[in-house]
Amino acid sequence: MSIGLPHIRALAQRLLWALVAIHVCSLAINVAHHGFGVGRGEHLTTWLATFFNVDEQQNLPAWFSASVLLLAAWLLWETATAAAAAGQRRYVRHWRILSLVFVAVSIDDMTDAHRILRTGAVATLGNASSWLLVIAPLVLVFAAAYVPFALHLPTRTRWLVAGSAAAYVLGVTAVETVGALTGRNLLAHLPGQTLTGTDYVRYLLAASVEELIQGIAVITFVYAVGSCLNRYRDLAAEPQAGQPVRTGAFATVTVLPPRP
Repeated sequence: MSIGLPHIRALAQRLLWALVAIHVCSLAINVAHHGFGVGRGEHLTTWLATFFNVDEQQNLPAWFSASVLLLAAWLLWETATAAAAAGQRRYVRHWRILSLVFVAVSIDDMTDAHRILRTGAVATLGNASSWLLVIAPLVLVFAAAYVPFALHLPTRTRWLVAGSAAAYVLGVTAVETVGALTGRNLLAHLPGQTLTGTDYVRYLLAASVEELIQGIAVITFVYAVGSCLNRYRDLAAEPQAGQPVRTGAFATVTVLPPRP
């Protein structure tokens, strides 16, 4: 099934503007509501503060984040298909596995399933959440397995993918790692706890930084994969007489017309 999308650069720009708008709404409404007490106790204001809150589930920011992750998963799957059609079959499985990983991350982003580890006592590091120590080794092993795949990508795409991956990991871990090193857990708002006033505003600011970094990283990844998808589609359409054809890491060769 082919889905029509805007040019990948325009799509990435629109996603970035939507991300910024969501975070501005989240901070403005929640700082007014929790920090200054505007509409406290009123159903509509409380609903708005929850609906636009970037750290809540089953609301606008969660749906947006999960949708962008699913978009990345779809682009990865389409890239695998386009790579196979272009004769670049060596890393088709890698593209598809990445697609499935992004589907799983999207589900986790929507349900916040990793909080099961955050609230558990699997391991502790200062004041940090235990889930980091469980996930980090798996991420390192997965990254090491994908080094050859990354090296086969064009240089610009490789740096975009590597940069977005590093930024996403930074967004996931930075705030909690700072909490471990300083002894002050900024993300101390766990299920069953209630924060109000300036305590909640401080928490929301930390959570917003975390979510914003992750959002920018995923959109950058979408742009990188979308650009790669377009390259493979162009490559698949090029093998015609007298037209240039790229092989390998998009190196250029020429197909000559058959002799009469």
